[in-house]
Amino acid sequence: MTGLLAAGCALGVVALTLKAGEGSHPALDTALSTTTGFLFLLAGAVAHVRRPANPIGVLIALAGVALFLEDLQFTQNRVLYTIAVPLRAASSPVIAHLVLAFPHGRLRSRWERLLVAAAYVVVLGIGVVGLLTDDDPRDLLAVAANSQAGPVVGRALGLAASAISAGVIVVLLYRWLTGRLPQRRLLSPVVVIALAGALTSGAGTALGDGHPLSEPLLQAYRVLFCLWPLAFLAGVMRARVGNAEMVRLLLERDGTGLAALVQDDEVWKDSRSIDALNAAAGLVLDNLRLTAELEQRLSEVRASRARLVAAGDDERRRLERDLHDGAQQRLVSVVLLLRMAGRRSGADLPPEIRALLAGAVDELQTAITELRELARGIRPAILTEAGLVAAVRSLADRIPMKVALAVGRVPRLDAAVEATAYFVTSEALTNALKHARTERADVRIEVTGAELRVEVTDAGVGGADVEKGSGLAGLRDRVQALGGDLAVTSSPSGTTVHAVIPLATKTLPPPS
Repeated sequence: MTGLLAAGCALGVVALTLKAGEGSHPALDTALSTTTGFLFLLAGAVAHVRRPANPIGVLIALAGVALFLEDLQFTQNRVLYTIAVPLRAASSPVIAHLVLAFPHGRLRSRWERLLVAAAYVVVLGIGVVGLLTDDDPRDLLAVAANSQAGPVVGRALGLAASAISAGVIVVLLYRWLTGRLPQRRLLSPVVVIALAGALTSGAGTALGDGHPLSEPLLQAYRVLFCLWPLAFLAGVMRARVGNAEMVRLLLERDGTGLAALVQDDEVWKDSRSIDALNAAAGLVLDNLRLTAELEQRLSEVRASRARLVAAGDDERRRLERDLHDGAQQRLVSVVLLLRMAGRRSGADLPPEIRALLAGAVDELQTAITELRELARGIRPAILTEAGLVAAVRSLADRIPMKVALAVGRVPRLDAAVEATAYFVTSEALTNALKHARTERADVRIEVTGAELRVEVTDAGVGGADVEKGSGLAGLRDRVQALGGDLAVTSSPSGTTVHAVIPLATKTLPPPS
């Protein structure tokens, strides 16, 4: 791009010097053509700086270079003149290419590529024919010099330029009519100048040189043509400003920095799309924030449930200890006192008193047994002392049914995990004993990865439902409070209670 701008500036100075020295062109015409070329160079430089990855800046600057190349035909140098003859209409295919490639910098359809290729081939081909048939003594490559060939070639070039202009205008109008509002806004300056230039140029040419309106119309065309590079530059700047406004709006939403935006050049931007994107980004971010808050609340609820389970276990242990050390010991002391009283005064007591003492001792023994069972149900001491496996084995030995116990390598676990697994096993075996009408149950306990799996299966009549039974429902809540899950599968052929409990803490070594 730097080399193109340097070459364009040098050619502009040379073209201005040659055109002014030639003397046949009005000063206004020379000033407008030179200004147009430099405006194309300036617009191309700014567009390239704004969007270096987009080749549209190179095409804009190349149009300015092509305009200056056309003016080299006014030189007296034979070599330079020979080079300039084929380029007498060099700007026509370049501008056609620029218009059709704007603003993406590339041609998007096959028809556009065919039109641009035809423009280059026809214009340069006619230029080469003119070079070979030119009768000007400065032409070094004239092989069939003919004084009649010059006007013919000029008319051919004019017709080719008109045909190219018509094709470009048709494509441009079609793109404008079928495009969305942002695209129309971006193309409107280019379309307006193209249509106005085509109308003024065509009308001035049709009226002929002798008509009083011909020259003003052609001057109006030159002024409009001079404004064309500004129209391209306005389109590039407008797209860039829209992009910057979008980033600013996104970054300033709620006064917080949100995101970085990468825009494809093919995306058309206007205020509505900016607002829509801003609103969509805001919705996404609001959704993310709400999701994060919900996950935090859910984490807090899970932690709270786990604390409740731990607190309940602590309370169970305290109650079991109080029953064992308090009420149970007192009842045992009463039994001993009654037996001592019976032995010391047994011969002197009437038979009915001895019977009452014996009955009181039996009732107290029954109360002690029931109290011991109650304490064991609250939280067995063996569970705390020896762990889950020993507690389940003790449970299986006490329950009046055959229990097949399959235990993998299960080390000591977190107290809450062991208690939950024990109560799941106890509740499932109790339900099987009461409701399943079976004499056998299978219990499987194992640690798999970071999970403890407990499965109790019976071959009873089925009918278990976690939603209907308060015991299973409470166990499911307890398991879920530790981040696990409890599933009950029941059919006429039996019931399976399956619990998966994450290992809440690191496992402890088994007792020695």
